[in-house]
Amino acid sequence: MKINSIGKIYLFIFNLIIFIINIILLFNIKNIQNEGKISIKDLNTNFKFKNSDNFLEFSIKTFKQISNYLNIKYNNKLKKNKRKYKKQITVYSVDQLNPKSVLLWIKNQLRHKFKVKFDKFNPDYLIYDVFGVNHTNKEYENSIKIAIFTENKIPDFNETDYAISHPHINYLDRYFKYPAFLSYNIKSIKKLREKAINSPKRIKFCAAVISNNVCSDGFRLKFIDELNKYKKIDMGGRFLNNVGGPVENKIEFLSSYKFSIAMENTEGDGYLSEKIVDSLVSGTIPIYYGDYTIDEYINPKSFILIKSEKDIKKKIEYIKEIDNNDEKYLNILKENILIYENIDYAIEKEKAQFIYHIFEQEKLKARRNYF
Repeated sequence: MKINSIGKIYLFIFNLIIFIINIILLFNIKNIQNEGKISIKDLNTNFKFKNSDNFLEFSIKTFKQISNYLNIKYNNKLKKNKRKYKKQITVYSVDQLNPKSVLLWIKNQLRHKFKVKFDKFNPDYLIYDVFGVNHTNKEYENSIKIAIFTENKIPDFNETDYAISHPHINYLDRYFKYPAFLSYNIKSIKKLREKAINSPKRIKFCAAVISNNVCSDGFRLKFIDELNKYKKIDMGGRFLNNVGGPVENKIEFLSSYKFSIAMENTEGDGYLSEKIVDSLVSGTIPIYYGDYTIDEYINPKSFILIKSEKDIKKKIEYIKEIDNNDEKYLNILKENILIYENIDYAIEKEKAQFIYHIFEQEKLKARRNYF
């Protein structure tokens, strides 16, 4: 199709406008390149402008690239502004064995959604454990209190607004049950257990590392006395030591044995201490007593659970059977630790939602305890 003189003038003006736009765009490309977002090569700048179609195609490609870049830049700015205006909260921690690590943990938990500051003398939120009574001090009477217990204690909801602990309790949005076992790195436990299992064959029978028996209900000692009638148990702790003194490295000591005593001081609901973790990591078969809900989280085929005194004789016969059958023994060692895969991630996710819910509310609405 032939273009008349007026058409040629319009086409010239159109191409001139496109040319000016491209000059502006190409001027900005240098800055964009410096940021590493796009390259001149990507923009096909080696176009040979034989006709207006070539030039227009180049213009469109350039415009798209610049447009994409500006869009990313704008979205990043929005995200930055959103971070800038996060809700600010003040937090403090008392009555902990290691309050600094608790504050670091809570900051890491909340930093994606809140701007966290620490205030020792009038925090919006006070986190506390069982190792003291500082949480009852006057400077914290207006703080929203969150009890995070690492020991076997039932929270007092006349004293705290919210609680995270081990027992099975139903208390609306004020309580979250969190088994102590999951405070350890499950992935690391699995790796260490696999490594220990593949170490040289164990020839020793059973060991225990007990340093404190003052708060014990006596069940553990009764079981040890009964099992000793079958084969001697090596005691590596300060209590009833029979290996020449307390051992320096518990895991290393236990790793020479087929079985290990991983019993809590007392029976409880939901309280799982480091004892079974140490036994699993050392590559032994744990003999456990304590939390009668343990099989909700840990695979009952991976350890020996003793629930009561009536259980003792029956379980000792089972231990004898495993001790004398290498195939059964190895099958137990190869069992998965958790009752089902990723249960730890599921519980951690629920825990995070519980914590976010506390801080997302307005402070007046977040209060649950008015005593």
